[in-house]
Amino acid sequence: MIIVMRWQGKSLVTPVSPYGILDLEFARTGERMQQLRLFWNAKDVFFNVYMDFLFIASYTWFFISACQFIKKISNWKLWSNRFISIAIATACFDVAENFMMLLVYNGRFNPFVLQIVYVVAIIKFVLAAALILYILTALPFAMLQKNKRIRV
Repeated sequence: MIIVMRWQGKSLVTPVSPYGILDLEFARTGERMQQLRLFWNAKDVFFNVYMDFLFIASYTWFFISACQFIKKISNWKLWSNRFISIAIATACFDVAENFMMLLVYNGRFNPFVLQIVYVVAIIKFVLAAALILYILTALPFAMLQKNKRIRV
């Protein structure tokens, strides 16, 4: 899904927006959003945001599956349950962010809402980073615990 999103969103990468749709997520001001609108095709923006809903489902499934796998093969049950909750929270923040971006880009909300989009995006990325860190840290330990159980 990441590859599909990057390929579809390549039209959103311009000299004014080197990070594509991420530039809208972190726009913060109406002036910045208007600057981005000058260089972007609205259909490409909307399609990219709609595709992001599929990406949200994909990464949420991945994070939950990884946490459940760690929970199944290790003693990290409490932490895995907490990080499953964090995966769901990350998805909720991302869905809220996408809806707000669509509404602001359509002119249905005051561009001031971009400040909220900015904060929600930061929270989403911090939670996603915590999930990735947990999976990368816990998985090797879980595999070691699994191997010790097999030998015994």
